[in-house]
Amino acid sequence: MDNDYTFHGQRPEETVQLVIKQHPWVMWPIGLVWLAAIIISVGLLRWLGASAVPSYTIIGLTIIGVAFSFYRWYLWANGLYIISSQRVIKVNQLGLFNRQIAEAEISRIQEISTDIRGPIKTLLNFGTVKIQTASTTGQLDLENSPSPYDVQQLIARSRAHNSSLDATGPLSS
Repeated sequence: MDNDYTFHGQRPEETVQLVIKQHPWVMWPIGLVWLAAIIISVGLLRWLGASAVPSYTIIGLTIIGVAFSFYRWYLWANGLYIISSQRVIKVNQLGLFNRQIAEAEISRIQEISTDIRGPIKTLLNFGTVKIQTASTTGQLDLENSPSPYDVQQLIARSRAHNSSLDATGPLSS
């Protein structure tokens, strides 16, 4: 439970139940870039020796690697999923200056499913939580969500709780 977490646009009676980021495995391209940079650097040093060309190439590859690593980390760190007592909110950082925010009212959710494909996602327990709503947007996907079944069950419990409140009406003090 992330009851202490607050966000801009949070409603007065709304409580945050869960805040998650995409699974860290989505950062694997950073490792691939660094592996390629190391292989190219070692190959240039062995082929041309420690002259100016390999040195400048290594410096260039390091700068590109650091920039790419920061960019991928920035996208991952600024994207998140918020499950509250009233809404599911997806904050998707698409670029340095490009953010997309989508939300689905818990009361309008019609169907929730999970999709875990492949051995890596199965072993590391992450996948997509698919939320079908009765709205014009239709579907909200929480991609690369850690423990997707647990997220699905939390949303289902919130939906059932909201349905029971709607049926009985708000409690009076």
